[in-house]
Amino acid sequence: MFADIIKGITRYVDSIRFFFKFRLYKYLFLLLFLLLIFAFPVVIFDYIITKISGIIPYFNAQKYSLLTINIAASLSGFLLLLILSPVFSLVSEEVGVKLSEQTYRFSPVQLLKDIIRGIKISLRNMFYQYIGIAIISTVLYFLPEIQLIHLTGNVLIILITAYFYGFSILDYAMENYRMPYRDSVQFVHQNPGLAIGLGSVYYLMISLNTIFEGQLVSEHFSVYWSAFSEAIVAFIGVIAASVLMFEKRKKNSINNNHIEITVKQNEKT
Repeated sequence: MFADIIKGITRYVDSIRFFFKFRLYKYLFLLLFLLLIFAFPVVIFDYIITKISGIIPYFNAQKYSLLTINIAASLSGFLLLLILSPVFSLVSEEVGVKLSEQTYRFSPVQLLKDIIRGIKISLRNMFYQYIGIAIISTVLYFLPEIQLIHLTGNVLIILITAYFYGFSILDYAMENYRMPYRDSVQFVHQNPGLAIGLGSVYYLMISLNTIFEGQLVSEHFSVYWSAFSEAIVAFIGVIAASVLMFEKRKKNSINNNHIEITVKQNEKT
């Protein structure tokens, strides 16, 4: 499991090479366009709240504006995976096809199915992630203030968050091989290290944006910077997941062929 975690993390570096090798630049423009859709509701809400504050006395515009931004930041990980699912589905499929050295054929019907599946997986993972965090947080609340216990609880929360983020990223690669929903769940359960490795880098980017909010860029642009930087990391993560799935399937294929040859040799003997 530890080896798989390291593998999931290091594949991010390898994926940058595949990004240039397969010339995936066009998907970055599509990603930026969808990011505008992500940021647009926050901008509109902020504008409306500001206007209302000029009409209604004692209305705290800044309070509600910050509340909206904080909610968006809290859910940004899964919101981005939901909104950018068309990009991630296309990227993952093209990378998988090119790694297999096959001809890429675009299918709108299949893309729609992949998008729906990606949204379904992300919503499922978001639900289970927050349930897991809520249970651990509740248990820690009633436990005495022992540093080791609370440290263990916080580590578990980090692992759970990384696991479900990684699951969502990894599923974009699994859908390329038309793996049924249950098979995907089973695969991730059997390879949790890959999911944690892929999700940990994405989670780290989200955490850094939360820690340094308003320090790296102007506070007015912090939400846009967060969305952009997290989207880029997720984009590279999807490429990494596609590479990992290709390697995994290739290794299993070689092992299966070796088993078949061994069985035939034994039968002849």
